[in-house]
Amino acid sequence: MAAENLEQHQAAQAKLWSYIYGYTESLVLKSAVQLDIPDIIHNHGKPMSLSDLARRISSPSGAVDHNRLYRIMRYLVYMKFFTKESDVNGEDRYGLAPPAKYIDGLSNDGTTALEKAVGMGIWEYLSKNPKTNSIFNEALACDTRLLMSALVSECKDMFQGIKSLVDVGGGTGTAVRYIAKAFPYINCTVYDLPHVAADSLTYPEVTRVEGDMFKYIPKADAILMKCILHDWADEESIQILKKCKEALPSDGGKVILVDIVLNPFSEHPYTKVRMVSDLDMMQSCGGKERTEEEWKKLIYVAGFSRSLADRDVNEAGIPSGNGDSLRPREFK
Repeated sequence: MAAENLEQHQAAQAKLWSYIYGYTESLVLKSAVQLDIPDIIHNHGKPMSLSDLARRISSPSGAVDHNRLYRIMRYLVYMKFFTKESDVNGEDRYGLAPPAKYIDGLSNDGTTALEKAVGMGIWEYLSKNPKTNSIFNEALACDTRLLMSALVSECKDMFQGIKSLVDVGGGTGTAVRYIAKAFPYINCTVYDLPHVAADSLTYPEVTRVEGDMFKYIPKADAILMKCILHDWADEESIQILKKCKEALPSDGGKVILVDIVLNPFSEHPYTKVRMVSDLDMMQSCGGKERTEEEWKKLIYVAGFSRSLADRDVNEAGIPSGNGDSLRPREFK
């Protein structure tokens, strides 16, 4: 694809996502005012460390979650509503640019904004609301179609030597069908919750298995997870990765992750979308988008020691060298 067409394609998709997430900034601003974050920093008289800011915020649920606060401030610095500088000890301190903005959900009570709104977590809510579940699954499938044709054509070597593959959290089977058709010698399975399977069609080239990835993952030569771990906090993600390790052969096998690698300093058209997506994950399901270092730490803590490959494939389905891409990563 010509460079000019690639840039137009990326800009068009980035604009679409900016409208989808357009509500976020107004919510951030409203919450910043309600929590007095601009006033706290202003009254302090100089830039504040994250820990000092967290102590000064009054939360009805008690202590403020520092990780969530950091991610919010990172986004606001990106948006140029706050400044960030390092002191002589290397500690980041946040100051005021024009009006600061913030988002709800900083309390350390373990609940997300969605749970507070509807009284249950996102996966339970989807299981009890079939119409919303269908819309959710089709939205994910649509996003997957944009990516998978490029993945199977540009990353063929990732699938060499594999006889069986399980797509964990594979939804209605869109992603794994691309793999099954491109590599018919691979025995492909899609693995997801019962309410997801109930909303899916049956495909002859794909085996469907219902279950809970926190309890068990079917054994295979390779485990695929596309945009799954960003739904979960680090503790839960490590649990899932350990279950993946149990499902792999003791003498080989691999995990293939396709997920966002966040780079808040990138000037790529998708950067803002990725930053807002991090806030979306925090509000809706308690998950997060991760930087390169955060991914490396997560994989290492889960017990994997060898990274085999690391590619960039952007969401438009085009290989890219930019750090704001959906990145296929394989490791043992």
